[in-house]
Amino acid sequence: MIWILVGLVTFTYIINKLVLFYGLEEIYYNMETDKDKAEIGEEVQISSIVENRKYLTVPFINIKETFPKGLNITEYKYSLFILPFQRVKRSYKVKGEKRGLFSINKVTLELGDFIGFESKTLNVRINKDIIVYPQKLNLNESLIPVGSLYGDISVRRWIIDDPLITIGIREYTGNEPERYIHWPSSLKYGSLMVKNFDFTTDNSVMVLLNVETMEPSWKPIEEDIIEKAISVTKAIVEEFEDSRIPYGFATNAKNRTSEYEKGYLVYQGLGQNHLYSILDILGSIDYKVDTFFENIIRNTMKRQGNFTTVVMVIPRLLDRYIDPINNLKEAVERVVVITVEPDLLEALDGDIIKYRSR
Repeated sequence: MIWILVGLVTFTYIINKLVLFYGLEEIYYNMETDKDKAEIGEEVQISSIVENRKYLTVPFINIKETFPKGLNITEYKYSLFILPFQRVKRSYKVKGEKRGLFSINKVTLELGDFIGFESKTLNVRINKDIIVYPQKLNLNESLIPVGSLYGDISVRRWIIDDPLITIGIREYTGNEPERYIHWPSSLKYGSLMVKNFDFTTDNSVMVLLNVETMEPSWKPIEEDIIEKAISVTKAIVEEFEDSRIPYGFATNAKNRTSEYEKGYLVYQGLGQNHLYSILDILGSIDYKVDTFFENIIRNTMKRQGNFTTVVMVIPRLLDRYIDPINNLKEAVERVVVITVEPDLLEALDGDIIKYRSR
């Protein structure tokens, strides 16, 4: 009887040692997501895949997946029993609670023995990014005109008052100027009709985003007003895309993809790929500044080509922006300035279109 007991203990000891020594050999881990871009609060499905590619059973393995701050969970833990050549897949969902680029890098696999006295750990490095886009905004509900007749906040009217080509007629909404009413068609259809125009590529726009709020100092970053400016910028480029008005984008936010480029620059274009290239930037930028905003303005003046309008979104106007913005008005047909805080707007030239955030 004693020999049987000794044999069982010895056998268990040998199995424990084999499991601990070989258990993490030929164990492969992978993480998949059903999407890598999402809106705030939108669910992203995470799928964890563990494969045992050997003849030895792994009786007990703990897996801990660590997530960055800003997602609704910080870590996810579970345990598995894996047979030889078995593939186990577990799925669950996470949500982004704020805008940002969330990099999932660390997963820990911990192998335990039968008794629970010993364990062996393997850290798996993965590179899985999820971009959570800025908050959705409605422009008409988010902006207030300042000393301007452009109260309807129509991005089409930011571009040009007298479009070049009439392509048809449509029903009057109340926002269009009276001179666009087509009276013969109005009489024919018994309701007011207006001309429908084609905004050609000669009437495109550059959108400039500033993430600077103060002179360089030790003060804390003002996240609230920067985030509001980023959200307004997202709403603007989406409006231009919906209106089929070609648009470009530039910002002084630090370029995380290049050590040499100061800020980001996307030339004018249209289409979903073009839109998402800008939304990806808006979702992933942080609060670091690559260059002063006035340098972005001056570079825009140098590049001035086929765009007729510059729309700039600024958390807070600083004194040193005033002259470059007023000078920009001499180089392009229209300048639209949108600020989160209304200070110093009165210092801009009177023919600059101005809005402040609600």
